[in-house]
This record gives sequence, structure tokens and C-alpha cells, in this order.
Amino acid sequence: MTDFRYSEIFKSIQGEGFYTGTSSVFLRLWGCNFECRGFSNDQPDRHDTDPVTISDLNDLPVISHGCDSRYSWAAEYRHLSKLASADEICTEIGDRFGPFCHQNSGQWCHLVITGGEPMLSQTAMTSILDSFAAEHNLPRYLTIETNGTQGLRPAFRDIITQLYQSPDTELYWSVSPKLSISGETWDQAIKPDVVAAYAEISQTGQLKYVVDNSEQCWHEVETATREYRAAGVNWDVWIMPVGATADQQHKHQEDICQQALKRGYHFSARVHNWIFGNKPGT
Repeated sequence: MTDFRYSEIFKSIQGEGFYTGTSSVFLRLWGCNFECRGFSNDQPDRHDTDPVTISDLNDLPVISHGCDSRYSWAAEYRHLSKLASADEICTEIGDRFGPFCHQNSGQWCHLVITGGEPMLSQTAMTSILDSFAAEHNLPRYLTIETNGTQGLRPAFRDIITQLYQSPDTELYWSVSPKLSISGETWDQAIKPDVVAAYAEISQTGQLKYVVDNSEQCWHEVETATREYRAAGVNWDVWIMPVGATADQQHKHQEDICQQALKRGYHFSARVHNWIFGNKPGT
């Protein structure tokens, strides 16, 4: 039986975009094709902590410079990750949080598969969804949080087609294209044809950009969005202020919100930051 590497499993609210406030179980898979060293970071080699001194993910302070989920892909944090089979992952989620349809409220908790970059782990996601279906605990609502650069693999496409084509289910693509403030290059980060292939198997989704309110950033939002639209991706656009912490976001969020409204986009705070402080497990 194959084991898959993941960083954490937790229940919280969705803190960003269309489903903000929705009860969600998060499965954070391991690995990413980007580093995003540029976010809130004028010193690209700056680190907030020495990972060697951390033996438990719960002891990790908030990473406030560069990628705030660095612990889900960087080699120096690999000792904090876990290995488990698809069946073991599904059993842990069921044992800790119960069925996705809550027995008290009758409302559905969403499953959010995030990272890192979960589309690097399509074999894992295929096996996990197959295991949930076998246990009769398939989440009705599935969100995949992705940077939108990894093409669909046939086995993953097949299981999504099998499990998420009924009107009673939903696969929601939350695509966060990385603009230049992330430190990643345009050619590597903006892949309209890849995201168009996502939209072919599920038309529900969003484009979610992190911005710093510079003219360059807004120009990139407009340019990227035109390219996605030309490829047939007509999802709504959400704008978020750069910053891993509430204090970092607060510096620019009012101006960014006003600019987003002026340009016709939705604005999203990162609500989990304001409530929980963006700690691991939230």
C-alpha cells in the first residue's frame, strides 16, 4: 500500500474567497514547484525561524516573510511532515471530525485540499477520493487550492469525472496565480491553458491574486485575467492584500479594497488570520 506525504490535517473555516466562513477540513499535502520568496520579503534569504529547533508543527511560529506555508514543502521542514496511506488519511479525518454532513446541523463541511501545491500529488488525491467513496463518506463539496500550473493527469481527471459530475456534488477550483511580487517568473506562473483544462471538468472556481497595490501589480492582474478569459476561464476574480499576518495586511488593505472595487473585482481578507493568527492548524 502506497504512503503519501502530507503536512497537516485540521478543521477550520475557509478564510479566503467565495467560501469564506464555510466549515472546512483541510488536508495540506506536501511539496510545491514554487518558493514565493518575494512575499512581504525585502531580503529573499530571510527566515523567521531555525527549523532545526522545531520538533512539532504546533510549535512553529507564523512564517511572516516569503511563503507562509513554507513548512509544507521546504526540505528543512520535512521532518515535520507525515506519511500515511489513503485509507489511513481518510480514517483519521473521519475519526477526528466525523462525517462531512454534520449530524447536528445537517450542513456539509467542505474538504479543502491545499499545499504547497496539491496538483503535484494527483496520485494521492485520486487514492484519497477513492477511499472516501469506498467508505461512503465522500465530501459533497471539494475545493482544490492550486497555483494553476500543473496539468491534469488522466487518472485524476477520471475520478473527478466519476465522483463530481452530479448536481449534488461540486469540485471548486481555487486558483491563485503568482504575480511578480511572489518572486516567481511570469512564464512559469501564468498558465491559462492549464487552468482552462481544469475548467473543462468543473466550471466552478475562482481566480485569487495577492497584490501590494503597486501599479505593476494591478497591471499584472489585468494582463493575467485577460489571458485566462481568452483561454475560456470566466471565473470571478478575488483580490487579497499581501501579508502573512493581520498586521502586514492591515497596512494596505483599505486602499487595495477600494482599488479592487474600482476595477470591478471582489475583495477578500484572509479571515483566518484575523481570528487565529495564521498559525499552523488554522
